[in-house]
Amino acid sequence: MTSSIRAIAYAPEHGFRGEGDLYLPENAAGAPAVLVIHGGGWQAMDRFRFDAVCAMLAAHGFAAFNINYRLAGAAPWPACGDDCLRAARFLLDAGHSAMQPLARGRIAVLGASAGGHLALMTGLRLPADRVAGIVDIAGPSDLAALWEHHGPQKFGKLFGSPDVSREVLDAASPVSYVTAAAPPLLCVQSTNDRLVPPDQTERIAAQYARHGRPCAIHWFAGAGEAHGIWRPSAAPAPDLLVPVEERIKAFLADCLIETSGPIP
Repeated sequence: MTSSIRAIAYAPEHGFRGEGDLYLPENAAGAPAVLVIHGGGWQAMDRFRFDAVCAMLAAHGFAAFNINYRLAGAAPWPACGDDCLRAARFLLDAGHSAMQPLARGRIAVLGASAGGHLALMTGLRLPADRVAGIVDIAGPSDLAALWEHHGPQKFGKLFGSPDVSREVLDAASPVSYVTAAAPPLLCVQSTNDRLVPPDQTERIAAQYARHGRPCAIHWFAGAGEAHGIWRPSAAPAPDLLVPVEERIKAFLADCLIETSGPIP
């Protein structure tokens, strides 16, 4: 039977926004670990949106650390990015005793929408030998291009000002951090998405190709003009579409179960 430990403080000074829930599979000893990051445009939602996703991961043998982070309205960038890096290090270092038995030699990082951006920024900025893979679900990868697409109204709260330089946008963009050591990447993207357009996935994939690194894309025609990743549900924590869920599980199995090694 799977289990969960609620409200683990990885950044206690931030209260609720510095907490995460740890989902554990039936046999936690040696279980591969995934850091899970919620979306919400960097300024809304919380970790509970991904409860069902984390329960699914635990049911298939993965441990999932489902985190909150400071929202941009109260703490502009780089606060949320710093929080996600801190949570990843907390998981890697077994900041809670229940994390000790996990296979923490390498972790995976997964997020959707703004959480996809944060998953990319986290996975690409951690030491490459500690990240087995990144799952980016409709995450922005090039903020300068997205700024041109949406205008500054989408970014004012993220940066604390609508006046942001190209240098700042580039420094907050995952495409700027792809190297020849970048972890394997799975991008999940609806071809109908207008919130985070498909070219954002194409941009990070092009950078991966330029550096000779593995990047797979799961394209699908989602319902509506947002991300279209959820099964129809009135629940506050919905399930992912079955093909999306299956593709993510297969990717995590390939990169985590086969490559997770002993803790350095």
